[in-house]
Amino acid sequence: MSSALNNSLLFLINTVFDLYLFVLVIRLVLVWIRADYYHPATQFIIKLTQVLITPLRRVLPNIKKLETATLVLILLLEILKYFLIISLSIGMPNILGLAILAVADVIKTFVNTFFYAILIQAVLSWIQPYSPMAEVLYRFTSPLMRPIQRLIPPVANFDISPIPAMIGLQLLLMLAVNPLMGLGLNLAIA
Repeated sequence: MSSALNNSLLFLINTVFDLYLFVLVIRLVLVWIRADYYHPATQFIIKLTQVLITPLRRVLPNIKKLETATLVLILLLEILKYFLIISLSIGMPNILGLAILAVADVIKTFVNTFFYAILIQAVLSWIQPYSPMAEVLYRFTSPLMRPIQRLIPPVANFDISPIPAMIGLQLLLMLAVNPLMGLGLNLAIA
């Protein structure tokens, strides 16, 4: 296979998997926070993911507020994504490295999802604070933002808590997730 064709295929695999995994992570958090099921954004996410989640839900019941079928699907798709990418690039990957890489990428997807949700919520609070999407974003980010907002109260009616939250999320990526991904990649291609 030519280099350009191989690179294009790797790009498509990575993009399609990452987009769907992003939607699955959003679904997992929406179920966990018990978001309004009838909100259009929630309905959109549910409909996009239902086809793969429904068969798994028959086998994997929820554990309290955690939708285990979605979590297992996220992990399986991450493993499949990296299996395809490494197989097409280098050859057969090591299964332990593949598992570490998949778990690290799941964590990275969660961190990035919360990062962008906080960023969008902050921008939306300045532009259109009472939009229907603002309520969903508030509920989505509140598990992470509430403790920070208790520590850092608004300054002159300006909520600066998104800044340390976003810095903390980026530090988490740099100090924990990226080294874990590096370890997984090194083991997977060894």
